[in-house]
Parts: sequence; C-alpha cells; structure tokens
Amino acid sequence: MAYLPVLLGALAAFSWGTSDYLSRSSSQKVGHYRTTVYMHVFSTATLVLLLPLLRPDFGISFELVLTLVAVSFVNFFAFIFLYRGFHRGVVSVVAPIAYSYPIITTIFAVIFLGVMLSGLRTLALAAVILGVLLLSTRFSELGRYLRGEGLVKVMPGVDSAVVAAVSFGSAYVVLGFVTPLVSYVLPVLFLRGLGSVFGFTFAPLLKQDVRPRRDIMTRTILVMGILETFGLLSFNLGISFGSGSLPVVTALSGMGGAFATTYAMTFLREKLEPNQLVGILLSIAGVFALLYLTS
Repeated sequence: MAYLPVLLGALAAFSWGTSDYLSRSSSQKVGHYRTTVYMHVFSTATLVLLLPLLRPDFGISFELVLTLVAVSFVNFFAFIFLYRGFHRGVVSVVAPIAYSYPIITTIFAVIFLGVMLSGLRTLALAAVILGVLLLSTRFSELGRYLRGEGLVKVMPGVDSAVVAAVSFGSAYVVLGFVTPLVSYVLPVLFLRGLGSVFGFTFAPLLKQDVRPRRDIMTRTILVMGILETFGLLSFNLGISFGSGSLPVVTALSGMGGAFATTYAMTFLREKLEPNQLVGILLSIAGVFALLYLTS
C-alpha cells in the first residue's frame, strides 16, 4: 500500500508525542537521565518479548553493526538532551526547536541519500513541518522571551533542544540508509538495547545514580518504554520501503507535538493560541495531501 508510510509516520507521532508528554512528569520526579535510561530498559524488554512474533534476521555485516552502534550512541544522547530540554527549559520555546528534526533529516536525505522530491510532495511536507513549528510555539511567551525577559532561564533548554534536533535528524538519516538493508526490527533492537547499556556505562562518568529503585521503576516510564518501542518500530517499518519514504515518515513523526499539545489542553487545561490552531490545520492538510499524492 503506497499510503502505508504515511500512516506509519502518524502512528510514530502518536507514540512519541504521548511518551514526550509523560517524560515531563517523570523527569520532574526522578531526573531526566534516569528517565532516559529506564525508558530504554523498558523499551528493550518490550522488544525482547515481541521478538518471537517479529522474527528479525540477524544476518548483518560488520560494517553495518558498527554503523548501528554509532547511531545508537547518537540516539541515546539525543534523548538525554530532549528530556533535559523539556525538564529545564520553557516548553513553548524548546518544543519548536526539538521538533524541527524533520527539516534536518530531509536536508540530509536529499544531500547524502540522493532523495528526489516532487514539487507537490515538497509543498505537502513543508506544510506538515511548518504546522509542527507553529503548533509547538506559543507566540505570546516566545515574544516575551525574545524581549529579554527571563532569557537566562531559557538558554539551557534551547541549547538542549538544538542538540536533540540535530542528533535525531542525523540519526534518522542513517536509519534511512541502514533499515532497508537489514529489515526494520534489528535497528530498533540496537538503538534501545545499546541505549540501556550506554545509560549504565556512562552513569558513573556523569555522576548519575541509576541503581534500580521503587520510585524509578514506575508505570509512567513503563508506558513510555512501550510507546517508544512501537513508535520506533512504526518509524522503521515506514522508512523500510526505500529512501524516498524517509522525508515523508520523518515529517509526519514530527507531528508528535500535536499529540503532546492535545494532552496539555485536556489534562493541564492549556489553551491554544491562534498560531497553534493554524499549525493544526496546516499539519492536517499536509497529511491529507500526502495521502492523496501517495495513494
């Protein structure tokens, strides 16, 4: 089905947007580093339980193994900076920067993977990406910070968001190259499994206590791990159809901000600003345009 990458990208957006929303409360309770580590632990456990059903092919060259190790390293630290940005920074400023990774991925895919985009599909992707940026931004708060009010508090979150966006964007380009060669399951196993290993390995160097405790092994992080597993499986399955599907799936996965915003409206009673409403309309229009263009 030609429209399957579009649907899989949307499913990844739902999974990642929900997980990102949950990460805020978890990071406030146990810290962003512990949240990152144990999200990977639970995600790995979920994937191991699914392996008998997924039946991945473990035949892989040494070069691709090294590539997946490297991208797993980048992806792990991308999560650290992402959760740190949401934890320490202002969400209305951090979110549009962190969710700009589809732009990074699309640019790199065109440059390094030789992806060619038609004019109409480019416009549809641009609508989705612009919608993500508008949806994730509260112009009233952004204007206040741009005028210098509380700027010092914003900077740590902004720095983290920039690193997260570039890291995720770069990692997904590599996945776009590797996944069609090794199937969609094996990269997920590398990213989540090695993420757990990296978390415990680097904890002493970063002076982090990651010993299992009851307050860390929470249902919130368990749900996050499950969501991240299905989100990455959906993302990888979507891009396994070829490098041409990478910009589409990545752009749609960036709509995770729409789901996070919906949860904030429902449970935190936050209200959308006019630009965010425009962002929702642009994102929805872009999704339907992509479905039409790929059907």
